[in-house]
Amino acid sequence: MIHSGILVAGGMGKLGSALGRLGANALGRGAMNIMQADSIHAAFSKHDPDVVINCTAYTNVDQAETDAENVIALNHTAAKLLAEICAANDIPILHISTDCVFGDGDPSSPVTETSLTAPLSVYGKSKRDGEMAVQAAGGVHCIARVSWLFNDGPDSFIGKMLDISEGRHTMQIVDDAYGRPTEVNALAMQLIALAERLHRGDQTPTILHLGPADPVSRFAWAEAIFAASAALGGPSPDLTPCSSDQFRELARRPRGLVLDTKLADSLIGPAPNWQMASDKAVANILRKKGSDA
Repeated sequence: MIHSGILVAGGMGKLGSALGRLGANALGRGAMNIMQADSIHAAFSKHDPDVVINCTAYTNVDQAETDAENVIALNHTAAKLLAEICAANDIPILHISTDCVFGDGDPSSPVTETSLTAPLSVYGKSKRDGEMAVQAAGGVHCIARVSWLFNDGPDSFIGKMLDISEGRHTMQIVDDAYGRPTEVNALAMQLIALAERLHRGDQTPTILHLGPADPVSRFAWAEAIFAASAALGGPSPDLTPCSSDQFRELARRPRGLVLDTKLADSLIGPAPNWQMASDKAVANILRKKGSDA
């Protein structure tokens, strides 16, 4: 399949832009607003997609707690509308979701695609409801759950850690939140592979968990970030592990939760190692900070 046959909703975001760089037809909200049926129909008529990847989402987890109406409108209602129009036009849809559809877990027992969802936040519930709406639409679909997306931008976890650490000798980092740091370009390649499967009609599970091997805590990832930073002469504060309870966040995140990715790994191959991508992102961010100084 020619990648331009893949139409990406939310094409201006981190993941959508990564898909666009791989040749997918990545559309921003101005070109396809999935909250409006007329806009979706017009985009489909113009671009005649083979597969749709929905990267559109309200992702500010804390802000979502006080903005439920807009969160539900985008993460549930709009996802439902897009999936229904895809089903009516016999277009497979690959819908991006999150580990936040689950509650607390045990990092030694990753949750599988069939594990019961139990979201702890407005964001998590809206994404869980969006998943259910995509399934109920009745078309060919796959829901791809992911966690801890990053790139070398200033608003990724790596960028925030390096920014916060400037001028500080010590930092507290939570050690009860776990995930699989997932570089957006690597994830985009896996999504292209899944989109191609859906287009060919290959048997594909309706839910898959994606991400690289070796899940870590936030604390362990921060240690890796600052080790890479120190090697390049960047900030390297002393880190102290702490509980999530020590930070006042509006939204409750799942603790100890790790997605089991074995099913996706067996289907499309494992994602590349996250440590190398994380180190590269550190180097890129420090280089940009140096050039901006």
